[in-house]
Amino acid sequence: MSILAVGTTAFDSVETPFGSADRILGGSATYLSLAARYFADDVRLVGVVGHDFPDEYVELLRERGIDLEGLEVNEDRETFFWKGRYHDNLSIGERDTLETRLGVVEDFDPTLPESYRDSRIVALGNL
Repeated sequence: MSILAVGTTAFDSVETPFGSADRILGGSATYLSLAARYFADDVRLVGVVGHDFPDEYVELLRERGIDLEGLEVNEDRETFFWKGRYHDNLSIGERDTLETRLGVVEDFDPTLPESYRDSRIVALGNL
């Protein structure tokens, strides 16, 4: 079974009552694809990153078995960035967005590689 994840590949900065993390790997396509690997051997990602996206994150996704043929690199823009604060109960409904920088997402027009067109399941994340 093949699963196609389409969405953002991003940097997140997160604050919680228990600690914080700055510019960590984030994005809907990132976590859709990582979660999908628990259910399928063939997971494909369509997204975009900027010139500032580290090779170590690309390698992490490859090591987890994610097909990255659909990951575009825009050398002229920065990677999408989101910063948020979660409250005491860590509920998704109780968080504040502190900053959003669209970067590469602002003018991204996803391209579906020919080899992805037979994907059995398509999971669409935010873009």
